[in-house]
Amino acid sequence: MSNKSVTYWANRKGNKSGKPVRWERLLMVLGNGGLITLKEIENTMEYRAMNRISAEIVTLKYNGGVIKTHKDGRNVVGYELVNFKEMVDTKLTPRGFDVKPIVGRDAGINNLSDLNAKQAKSVKPVKAPVIEDEVTEITE
Repeated sequence: MSNKSVTYWANRKGNKSGKPVRWERLLMVLGNGGLITLKEIENTMEYRAMNRISAEIVTLKYNGGVIKTHKDGRNVVGYELVNFKEMVDTKLTPRGFDVKPIVGRDAGINNLSDLNAKQAKSVKPVKAPVIEDEVTEITE
C-alpha cells in the first residue's frame, strides 16, 4: 500500500511519454456526456480491472469532476460526468488529448427515418359505452 497523500494522486500528471494516466482515460470516456454504462467504459477504456474503477472516479472527483452515479437498486449501472465540457477544456485539451468515441454505441438517431420504421395503419376510434348510474332514494 502506498503511503502517498491524496493530493499527490489528485495532482498526478501523465507520464513523460505523453500517455494519459487512468483517470485521464476515464475522463476521455465520460467526456462524451450523458450516462455511460460500465460495459461501455470497460470496452472504450480497454481497462479490465473494473473493480478498481471507483478509485479512478475518486481521483477524477479530486481533480474537479462532478460525477452522478446511476444505480439499479444497489448495483451501479453507469456514471455521468455532469461538468464534462469544463473538465475536457481544462484537463484534456491542454495535455493534447481528446474525447474518445464510445465503442459499441451507435452514432445516434437524428430523424425518425433513421429507424426504418413502418408507418402504423390508422385505426377507428373506439367509443366507450356510456353507463348511466341509477340513483334510488331510500327513506325510512
